[in-house]
Amino acid sequence: MRYSPLPRFVVVILTIFFGAALVAPLPFAIVMPGNAQNIFDNILTVKSQKSFPATGRLDLMSIRVTNPNTWIIGPEIIYSWIRSDEAVYPRSAIYPAGTTAQEEKKKAAVDMTSSQSKAISAAFTYLAKHPELDVSADQLNSGHIAFDVKRTGGPSGGMIFALGVIELLTPRDLLHGRHVSGTGTISADGQVGPIGGINEKIVAAHRAGAQIFLAPAGNAREITPAPKGLEIIIISNLAEAVEALSK
Repeated sequence: MRYSPLPRFVVVILTIFFGAALVAPLPFAIVMPGNAQNIFDNILTVKSQKSFPATGRLDLMSIRVTNPNTWIIGPEIIYSWIRSDEAVYPRSAIYPAGTTAQEEKKKAAVDMTSSQSKAISAAFTYLAKHPELDVSADQLNSGHIAFDVKRTGGPSGGMIFALGVIELLTPRDLLHGRHVSGTGTISADGQVGPIGGINEKIVAAHRAGAQIFLAPAGNAREITPAPKGLEIIIISNLAEAVEALSK
């Protein structure tokens, strides 16, 4: 049986249709691994009082997310689906409707400042409950704790900030020369909450050479198998994080 070829105008219309479909903006966002920043490298400092230098590295993790104004087209989505270290989400799952890049940047800055304040409160609460760590009440002064974070926003660094404060204020050595990464929000009473982009942060930590990654219990079900050489420890609160590093 012989088939007649499609009329030329039909071929042209189909070509235009499929070509337009490939470049049409789609309502998706792409999440990628970001940076690993050692918080003891001019990010977290203790001023005007005695402190103890860290023996290891404690990383603040980030992810990269296409901003709300970015056009995502079909080939980009297909490429990200193929890559094992990137994830594609509906834009509405990342950003509220109508959010602009400027609004998102401002919100991330506010969340970061809030997470630092809560981290200090959580660390001081933990230290006050553990007098054996030999930290006096005079040392628990938030005015002596300073943060300088320029490249990262959002609330997900809270748990790491709290650990960093404890590490610098006590003679107890939590890191023992190890390279530790982690993520999680923190409440003033030390509860650690889930964050977005957990697997992308684990990839970034592995690339940076981390040996241990502390992950929130709220993210446990979505975590993929750990990369070789990286131990993932699930924690629910600051006390569990300190205990995990003390072993």
